Amino acid sequence: MTMPFGICSDNHLHNWSAFSSINADGLNNRLAHILDEIATAAIQVQANGGKRLYFAGDLFHVRGSVSPTVLNPAIDLFKKITGLGVQCRILTGNHDLESRDSEALSSACETLRTVEGVDVVSEPKLFADDKVAMIPWYDSMDRVRAEIESIVVELGGAAHEWTLIIHAPVNGVIAGLPDHGFWSAELAKYGFKRVFSGHYHNYKSFPGNVYSVGASTHQTWNDVNTLAGFLIVDDKTVSWIESGAPKFIDYNASWDDDQAIEHCKGNYVRVRLGEATDEEVTFIRDHVMALGAAGCVVQAIPTPKTAATSRSTTVSSAMTTRQSISEWIKTNAGSVAGLETLCDEIMNEVEAVAV
Repeated sequence: MTMPFGICSDNHLHNWSAFSSINADGLNNRLAHILDEIATAAIQVQANGGKRLYFAGDLFHVRGSVSPTVLNPAIDLFKKITGLGVQCRILTGNHDLESRDSEALSSACETLRTVEGVDVVSEPKLFADDKVAMIPWYDSMDRVRAEIESIVVELGGAAHEWTLIIHAPVNGVIAGLPDHGFWSAELAKYGFKRVFSGHYHNYKSFPGNVYSVGASTHQTWNDVNTLAGFLIVDDKTVSWIESGAPKFIDYNASWDDDQAIEHCKGNYVRVRLGEATDEEVTFIRDHVMALGAAGCVVQAIPTPKTAATSRSTTVSSAMTTRQSISEWIKTNAGSVAGLETLCDEIMNEVEAVAV
């Protein structure tokens, strides 16, 4: 029997700009939320009688570059966690890397090896104490398959006693994403006791004891409606514990006052409108903030000015910035997949900073 352990993933430590401020300790408040969630996971591991917290990849966010104002608080946090008696085992994810495939030289996580009690996994590794096998990010799915098969052979028929932790896409975790990752049934067939995968930001369990760990917190508008948190795992159960950090949510006009308060309080809220005047946008933003939201973005199409109130048809017929970008992409770069979505995300960040 192995003792309980924790798993978190896709922490994406970063000085996030949307809805950010600097707290009393000089930290980016969005970064502080993520650090607090990691600390909470470690405390829960200890409370459940465990001694180890596993990270399923993407501890850091910006590939090839980690700011000192991110790295130094991270080092301080891991010193505190290991000081509590909780070991940390950190798998290298794609965002942690300067290279396409995992290697120690290009992994930002390797800087944490200086902290006693922290193991960094930049190549496949087995941990006999918890019977956990870890495989870092590889850009090729076939390479990941080969590494899994190699571990199965090494375990010599004992894979059913072991847990596998990887950082790789699993199909069906997030609706709308193309199916270019592992199917859960394929992962289950390898015969491990359980399989946990980082990479996609949504907690989900599949038949065959296959799990998407999900991100530890919401980080962008892409995380709306996803489940963020961490896991406590023992011999018999997998318990998902929801993040206490602010979430990114879309306002629902069907909510009554009590529901609106429940959903908005402490969270980042996006309200999508059709045409609206500046006064209407301001009123709605103020209303949402009064409900207790930690931040609010109102997306609206400016109401055209009438001929009686405007002498300029240029203003009344002008496209919004979003529309202008969309038209340019369609005309000049329509074949570049995902470009319009990326630009839309950037506009969301810009609008959020202005709130």
